[in-house]
Amino acid sequence: MASKKKLLIQNDYDFLLFGISCGEKLYRLCWALNNQLNVSFSKGKDMEIAEKNQEVQTKFPVFSFRDEETLTDYKVILNKTENKFLVPEYKQADYLLMIQGGIPYSERSSILKKIKEVAFVQTSFEIDPRKIKSKESFIF
Repeated sequence: MASKKKLLIQNDYDFLLFGISCGEKLYRLCWALNNQLNVSFSKGKDMEIAEKNQEVQTKFPVFSFRDEETLTDYKVILNKTENKFLVPEYKQADYLLMIQGGIPYSERSSILKKIKEVAFVQTSFEIDPRKIKSKESFIF
């Protein structure tokens, strides 16, 4: 009789995640962040999340940018669509900024400060991706 083996996979949540509260449209926020962070966001493929016991997938718009010099990926993601939240623990965040790659962890406070300097951003805050229930949604 063959023995069964169980494979345990642990995902790496090695990225920075910021919540942004802002009443502006996603493209306006990305334009302002382009100027603040010296990036160039463009519309990317929507993030599709299938909820348990449902066949319909919810789409969350994404703007993305890849910095080839530092090998860093930036993504701005809408947190609420069709009355569903990507990260329901942070309903006050209209948008999420995900930064993955070559940015040193020590620069997170300067990034947060630059986000807050955008005139129409009401507030911004750091989110620990390991402490949110929906963290699997951020595995690309």
